Amino acid sequence: MRTSLIDLLKRCGDRSFKLVSVDQTTDRKGPTHMIRSLKTKLAALAVVLLGSTVAQASVPASALQWTYNFSPSAPAVISDTNATAGVSFTNEPTKAAVGSSDIVATNLRVFSAATAASPDLLTSSGAYSLTLVLSTIDDSTPYSSTLTFTGKLSGSFSSESANVTNVFGPGSTQTTSLGSYTFTVSLVAYTPPGPPDQINAGSISAHVSISRASGAGDPVPVVPEPSTLLLSTLGLSCLGGAAWRKRHQPPVEAVV
Repeated sequence: MRTSLIDLLKRCGDRSFKLVSVDQTTDRKGPTHMIRSLKTKLAALAVVLLGSTVAQASVPASALQWTYNFSPSAPAVISDTNATAGVSFTNEPTKAAVGSSDIVATNLRVFSAATAASPDLLTSSGAYSLTLVLSTIDDSTPYSSTLTFTGKLSGSFSSESANVTNVFGPGSTQTTSLGSYTFTVSLVAYTPPGPPDQINAGSISAHVSISRASGAGDPVPVVPEPSTLLLSTLGLSCLGGAAWRKRHQPPVEAVV
């Protein structure tokens, strides 16, 4: 198959190949239709051969595209002293990132009708968990992993004030593998929520570090075989030569 293609390309580059001198046929099965079909197939062949050398290549960890989604175990933690007061957690939609990055797990807001003189309290209650789903595609194969993080909020808050602290639970740093990449996720930041009328919300944030899995090494660029380069080069050269000859040939009168 490969030998016949090379022979065909050599014929296309030969100046004695005169099929392009025929202008038109009535049944559309003559030389003009054939040479146009040949040129189209050669162009497609060159594009496929050249493109295939890129599609197989892996990407470094710094260029890996991935998605993440944090979900709280409950929409809010409720005060010990008031069932209508608490701290709410947002459930953010799935987001995308590239390479290692800081991400926001959830935003926090207090809700309370109490006064600052008699605030609502978080003492024995306040425990929460956040489930993280990580996803990526490696070598055309999708991968996904789920991690769960815990923590506890404590303190007091009212309609006029907020004094809420946080402690992350065990396992605040976790590692998982997706394909040939290792994801290390760490809960690293807590911004306390302010009073209910504050515009800016509090938050819990994480840092995701991505590296190549042990033994995977850095991706090696795919180098095309010499025969692939030869076929691609000959195909493109043939198209250029055919176009040049067609522009420089005088029109041929139709034979009645």
